Amino acid sequence: MGEVLVVGVPDVAIEHVVERTGVQLRRVSPEAVADAVDPGRTLAVLADASAGVALAQAVHRAGPHVVVVLVADDPSECEQLRSVLAVTPGIGRHTTCVSTGAHGWQDDLADELDRARLRQEHQHTLTQVRGAVGSFEGTPPETLSVYLGQLFEHAPVGILLCDPAGVVRSANPQSGEVLEWEPLRAVGTALPSLFHGQEADIAADLIRACVRLGEPGRVTLTRTSSDGELQHLDVTVAPVDPDHWDLGVFVLLRDETARIRAIEAMEQARRTAEADAERYAELAWTLQESLLPPDLPAIEGIELAARFHPAGDGSEIGGDFYDLFEVRDDEWFAVVGDVCGKGAGAARLTALTRYTLRATGMRIRNLERNLADLNAVLAHQYEQDRNRKQHRFATAAVVRFRCAPEGGVLVRAGSGGHPAPLVLRRDGTVEELPCRGPLLGVFDTGTFTTHATRLEPGEVLVLHTDGVTEARRGREEFGEDRLRELLASKQGRPAESVAGAIQAAVLEFQGGVARDDIAVLALRAAER
Repeated sequence: MGEVLVVGVPDVAIEHVVERTGVQLRRVSPEAVADAVDPGRTLAVLADASAGVALAQAVHRAGPHVVVVLVADDPSECEQLRSVLAVTPGIGRHTTCVSTGAHGWQDDLADELDRARLRQEHQHTLTQVRGAVGSFEGTPPETLSVYLGQLFEHAPVGILLCDPAGVVRSANPQSGEVLEWEPLRAVGTALPSLFHGQEADIAADLIRACVRLGEPGRVTLTRTSSDGELQHLDVTVAPVDPDHWDLGVFVLLRDETARIRAIEAMEQARRTAEADAERYAELAWTLQESLLPPDLPAIEGIELAARFHPAGDGSEIGGDFYDLFEVRDDEWFAVVGDVCGKGAGAARLTALTRYTLRATGMRIRNLERNLADLNAVLAHQYEQDRNRKQHRFATAAVVRFRCAPEGGVLVRAGSGGHPAPLVLRRDGTVEELPCRGPLLGVFDTGTFTTHATRLEPGEVLVLHTDGVTEARRGREEFGEDRLRELLASKQGRPAESVAGAIQAAVLEFQGGVARDDIAVLALRAAER
């Protein structure tokens, strides 16, 4: 498509036109518009109504076939301007005015640009044909007649030559292929009779407009083929001679049925894929929710808060999880973990991890043994999965805790290949608990070290996945230092505030979209 020159019309006023037509815009000043018009390239000039008649005359002198559309705010001003344009000499017949106050004016403007593009294509085709005919200058007339006859007979599109009333006077063989009848049968038939109802009216209007205005037109119409199926025809009507358009019209026919059906099939496939993706996302989130505790328990003397945010749009099941459950009277167990990978395999290993910890945590009070038992179970699963080339492993930070009789919370923490728990102390310092251990499920044996500490009233213990510290913005990571600074700034705040602040900061760091799952569990010793 050619270029559209814009003079003084704001972008917001024509953004719909640009989106629909795909035109290329170039802004020019009113003084430079005449020099900027290229009759072979410029489709139209869009100008503010204040540019008025003088601009329209300048464009007509530079390119008589270039469309000029003046854009006015007030409908009454627009009507007055149209009246002036109609009686002023030196203004092209493709000059008009639209009002931004009229309903659908942008669609009308887009239609005008589509027609301008079609006129430009028609002129280009005529130039090529005239050039080809000109190459026969000096040759006998019968040679030229044979050449044109061959062109008509063997053209790859259906061609009908119609009189100004739309009655077919000649038809090439390809038109018979398109219409499924002998070309001679088309002679003497009115083009609209090929269609029914509204489609016939559209075809008749297309011919009348071409004869009246000398402008080509194009539309896709449907008809019923011989096998009873809908046939989609691309119909282009153009004057035989643009300077004497009342002599008759050419009608070009292309069967677009296969292309349109392919587009419809692709659109249906897209809708189906979107519906499937939506169902899968809902299923993924439902399954993800089933791997998280529905609610955190209410524990006297302890504040609890958790946050979970899935990666991306949440349509894929992730491996991050948290859990919290009572193992004995007044003793609790908490875990935040991460299973490598995504999808159903990760969900299966997440469930295995959670319920193994629940079983061993309730049976054995020793945290090192709890981690060792989990590691043994996951290592056995690792071997089975490796034989199927689906081996996975996990990491986890775990704590056993209970309220101290004299106040505060007694905690023992451990880790299996996971970021260590952090403690926000009352003085605002952030302490990493020194507990370490290997990845869970890779080897069937391993040494796990745990660490005991005490949370004084107001102090907070935080467990998190690497979706927090390894969140990326380009090459930059959110990192441990940024997390520590954030925690220090939340000294004295409730557990809900701490967990929420971590999630919000990580999402903001990544522009609102998490690249990996985010899981956070905050445990705060209540103040008396």
